Amino acid sequence: MSYAIRAAGGADLPLLAQVERSAAALFAQAGKELAWLAQGEPLPLDTLQGLQRQDCLWVAADGQNTPVGFLGAQALDGQLFIVELSVALPHQRQGLGARLLDAAAVHARALGCAWLTLSTYRHLPWNAPYYARHGFSEIDAAALGAEHERKLAREAQDGHDPALRCLMRKPLAR
Repeated sequence: MSYAIRAAGGADLPLLAQVERSAAALFAQAGKELAWLAQGEPLPLDTLQGLQRQDCLWVAADGQNTPVGFLGAQALDGQLFIVELSVALPHQRQGLGARLLDAAAVHARALGCAWLTLSTYRHLPWNAPYYARHGFSEIDAAALGAEHERKLAREAQDGHDPALRCLMRKPLAR
């Protein structure tokens, strides 16, 4: 199947919750301590709208131009932080996540960022090990700045076990 990576349009936004829910279904297989994530709420529409207004929301669209994956990002501590990367289960393992990461990296370089950053689970194969294969490495939150530290603290308040989470960054060639 042929896919296109493009900026998200307004008509895409209501479809992204279904993509995120499909991708999150993997958490049901990750053990009972993370099964709650499979039932979690997707990013709110107003959050997606805000990311889109900042030109920081991309979709992977299938041959019918329907989103089957997306990446949303925001500026944090002068870097581009990946808020969410989701690819619907039937479309995973097609390189769409990597292509979305590439789109975010191009945008981050254009903004003058030195790094792409994200928070993720250390132990899940489709989380930290996946990002490591794509050039990310773990870094202490204090090295990235106060906004990244607050992001991790918010995640902990939302129920994510800080012992299982990490921040990662990928250098961006100039």
